[in-house]
Amino acid sequence: MPGLEIEFEITGDATGGAFAILEFTLGPRRLVPPHTHAGEDELSYVVEGEVGFRVGDAVTIAAPGTYVQKPRGIAHTFWNATDQPARVMELLLPGSAAEGFRGVAVPDRIPNIHSDEWVQELVDRYGVRLIGS
Repeated sequence: MPGLEIEFEITGDATGGAFAILEFTLGPRRLVPPHTHAGEDELSYVVEGEVGFRVGDAVTIAAPGTYVQKPRGIAHTFWNATDQPARVMELLLPGSAAEGFRGVAVPDRIPNIHSDEWVQELVDRYGVRLIGS
């Protein structure tokens, strides 16, 4: 996904699948499409910048030091509406779910959520459903 870099800080393999920690760098004026996760919970911690989150019907504009809980099964999205990059640490429970993020950061093109094959793989393999797909 253009404008989204993902670093694997602690993999699910390193914790026996218990949890994983990822670091997202979200480029200026970028949105992660609304989606749900069937099998994992997420906790976001804003490290740098200002990040908007929508979880269910709740909207939060989060400054550094803010935590945002994203429970499994609840539609959520996040975005950077500023002109500066933002960084978010993401805790995933269980950690095996982190593997679904490996194919998401596609730096050279905008994925088509209606036809790109990785979307179907996310659904089939990792239980992620993009809203509107």
